[in-house]
Amino acid sequence: MAPKPAKKDDKKQVDPLEAKYQEEIRQLEQAKNDLQLEHTFVLDKFRQLKAENDRLRAEIDGFKSRLTNAADDYADILEHRQEQIRAEENKLKGLQNHVEKLEADIARYLEEIRVLKEANAQQAIKLDEAAQMLQDKENLEEAVRRQHDLIEKQTEELRSLKKQLEERDGQLERANAHIEELTLKAGGATDLRILFDEPWLVQVSYARLKGDLPMDRELGSIAALALGKQLVLYGGASKVGGSTSESVGREVAVLNVESGVWERPSSARTLTPSYSHSAVVVGRTKLLVFGGMRGDGVAAADVALLNADTMKWLSPQIKGADRPLPRSGHSSCCIRERVFVFGGAAADGVLLNDVWMYDQDSCQWSHISTFGTVPAPRTGAAATCTDDGRRLYVFGGNDGSRCLNDVHYLDLEKLTWSPVAVHMGQAPEPRECAVAHVTGKYLLVAGGCSGTGRCMCDTRALDLYSPRWETLDDGAWSNGVMWLKPRAAYIAFFGNRQFTIKPSMHEKLWELQITEWSLPEDIERLRANRRKDMGFSEKLELSDDAVCGVSFLELSWRPPTKNSDRIERYKLMIATGTGVVKDVYQGRESRFRITGLKSNTEYILCVKATYDDGSFLWSESKAYRTLT
Repeated sequence: MAPKPAKKDDKKQVDPLEAKYQEEIRQLEQAKNDLQLEHTFVLDKFRQLKAENDRLRAEIDGFKSRLTNAADDYADILEHRQEQIRAEENKLKGLQNHVEKLEADIARYLEEIRVLKEANAQQAIKLDEAAQMLQDKENLEEAVRRQHDLIEKQTEELRSLKKQLEERDGQLERANAHIEELTLKAGGATDLRILFDEPWLVQVSYARLKGDLPMDRELGSIAALALGKQLVLYGGASKVGGSTSESVGREVAVLNVESGVWERPSSARTLTPSYSHSAVVVGRTKLLVFGGMRGDGVAAADVALLNADTMKWLSPQIKGADRPLPRSGHSSCCIRERVFVFGGAAADGVLLNDVWMYDQDSCQWSHISTFGTVPAPRTGAAATCTDDGRRLYVFGGNDGSRCLNDVHYLDLEKLTWSPVAVHMGQAPEPRECAVAHVTGKYLLVAGGCSGTGRCMCDTRALDLYSPRWETLDDGAWSNGVMWLKPRAAYIAFFGNRQFTIKPSMHEKLWELQITEWSLPEDIERLRANRRKDMGFSEKLELSDDAVCGVSFLELSWRPPTKNSDRIERYKLMIATGTGVVKDVYQGRESRFRITGLKSNTEYILCVKATYDDGSFLWSESKAYRTLT
């Protein structure tokens, strides 16, 4: 059965496989029609042959008598024809079988076409679903795009808000730092304290430090250079993560006291770490470092100079064979260009109490043979010298069994040691690694480590003329700072100022305390200068701004501020180089011009003020010279 032709108005496109099957079916149907036609033709021919056979048989019967000789031939022909007929019949049967096979194939193909149509229908449904999904995808992509644009906009807003927040955080951090700095500065105070039964003016100020903050360390050194405008920190030992940091022992940190900024110049780093050495200021901008322990734990006896202007180290060529033993824990001080070294521990651990002097000009060491009551061998003593360079003072230290708080001085002219017997005031707690300084007639001792390993930050003063201890600063602030290192170098002196570096809990040196004091004589001098600036005067004095001519002198005088209204008259006296004295003026005016004098001659003048009660007051004499 031929398949129905496809409708022309079919809107859907025919599947290629289905078209192929339809084409094969059409060809099979064509072959079937051809076979049927051939079969009809064969049947017609068979009928014709059969009729011909009948006719031939009739002719054979009619001509039997005549064709006896040819009967066999015709019989053979007939047999041959029959064989052909059988062959055609067999061929016809084969064609019928082929047609049946084709019909079975057509039926199978039709079934397959039906299955394909059902599959095509399902594919069409899926295609519709896919189209719907595609549309949904496009809608979703559009929604995602809108959401992405919204997210981008919100992200940009978040970036802007984050930037504003960071700016606000920076402003807040700067404000907090400024507030903290102002709070520190506001914590400063100026007090009038009574020490040794006399007034001391003590001013304390604080500053938060900035820049490249150095780490806190033990057994380092700190010194004030450039007239107290720089603090130089060198060497020391610091444990980071349980191990000693060698980088700390090699570095130099410089603090600008005025700006409060730390710097760690790389040019000043040394090749090997150093700790437990001594460092003293030589001149204004040089730091001399002697001895100490190196990174390998071996005591040294070398000398190194740090130039604070160039931040470079110099190694002077030591002359002569006389040199001190390698040592650590010693103390040193400088008098002009001479550096004195006392005590310490030798490389084998033996404690020393010898005195050595290093001459900066000649680069030579010399051993000082001393007499008198020599201090016991010790480490960690504090040493300092008087301003006139006549005495070297030593305080405290550790004699190997305990900490000390005794005071000795070495007379550098007689080279004789003498103990300072102090029986008044409360003596400082025994300590080592303290710092000493002489100001006026007072010995100041600050900081150090107690015998129990506690870091102390107090400052004690000793009157060297009438030995007596007083407390300048009790160091109470250190009680709440638990992370102070016992043998750290936190304190340095210069002039009438004490610099104290304080560490943070993160072991960074981040705060500076400056304690400045004025001694009683300084206070009296300040008071006099203040009264003078304000126009007050406690005595009668001639002014320095006299007008000097060739033959005249015009000068004035200032009466004392108190009771100046009670002065009745002034008398101006003049003396020549030959000893002649006479009065040249009497009256109430405080200015007078003396004439008739010799040129290029020096005259001594003074003035006398007489009060209404008959008392009088003389000024100090002053010399004036006429012009040539």
